[in-house]
Amino acid sequence: MDILKRLQEIVCDYRGEDITLKPETTFDELGFDSLDKVELLMKLEEEFAFQFPDDVQVNGVQELIDIIGKHVK
Repeated sequence: MDILKRLQEIVCDYRGEDITLKPETTFDELGFDSLDKVELLMKLEEEFAFQFPDDVQVNGVQELIDIIGKHVK
């Protein structure tokens, strides 16, 4: 599974626009506020069938790839 590709699809769907994600992309660069991040994590939990820890702090795409990669095979 290409996690980056799936993340890009989910983020584009969430934002309603075409966005190109790279591992070094941050959510601040994408204009995400804290509510956007929470909603995105909820969508990712549904998509990848696991829960992020309540105290997770995700600032960029590579962090998400790493976390998802540990839980999804």
